[in-house]
Amino acid sequence: MKALFALCCFLTVAMLCPALTAGEWFTDFEKAKAESAKTGRPIYILFTNPDAAVSLSYERNIFSQKKFLDYADKKLVLMKVEFPVAIHRQPKGLREQNSELKAKFGITVMPAALLVDANGDLHTNFVKADGGMEKHRRKFNEIMDFDPPKRYTEYLDGFVKTYKAPEPKKVEEPQQPKAEAKAPAKRPARRPARKPDATAKPAADTPVIIIPDADGGTPLIPLDPEGDFQEWLKARSEEEAEAKAAGDAAEKQEEGKDAEKDAAKDAGSAPEEQSDKIELPAPAKK
Repeated sequence: MKALFALCCFLTVAMLCPALTAGEWFTDFEKAKAESAKTGRPIYILFTNPDAAVSLSYERNIFSQKKFLDYADKKLVLMKVEFPVAIHRQPKGLREQNSELKAKFGITVMPAALLVDANGDLHTNFVKADGGMEKHRRKFNEIMDFDPPKRYTEYLDGFVKTYKAPEPKKVEEPQQPKAEAKAPAKRPARRPARKPDATAKPAADTPVIIIPDADGGTPLIPLDPEGDFQEWLKARSEEEAEAKAAGDAAEKQEEGKDAEKDAAKDAGSAPEEQSDKIELPAPAKK
């Protein structure tokens, strides 16, 4: 009874969690690289047109055979890059990935195979390793003549033995830009004091100060918050001094004129007034 129960549990787990089948071909390059990094095996990438007769022949005689699949399960990570006739039926992401891989590795003829490492870098180009396309085709035809799975795995094994798993590439973290040292902020230059206009009437909300002038008046002088009140007082004192000096000079001049008139009056003669008229000479008698 216990054995039957254990068997039922095993079958249930096997149905719910199917294992990765031997000889499974990846189609996602990133997943293939992850598997290669995990197992230390190279990625065998097959570029193929599944609708072409040559590709179908290789698939039937080599890639679907047990000998090849058993060998690949121990030594390779398999990946197919397909370009079918109805390529528009492929998902967009798969089409873009396959086109990028084809351009990256310079594939011009299919079927073609490569060995690639876990970082996505080329390890073996079989065409170049065989000395060109003609020699590669000749070798492949010889493989296809007798026991293709066995002879092809022996052919592959010569390249796989030279493979060494690369160290994973270090992902460089983006460096944050260094903060530039900021220059100390300059204080704005002080604006020169502006002389307030004593004749202007300040606005209703403008603060004012009462400054008595020389005549005893009390004009309202608006305060300038950006100016210097001491500067204003100095300028005002200078203006008052200049005005007083000018007034004294004019007063002395008037006094001088009055004194001249009084002196001429006392002498009994007034200063002759010059006439603007020009006297012409009398005409000569005949």
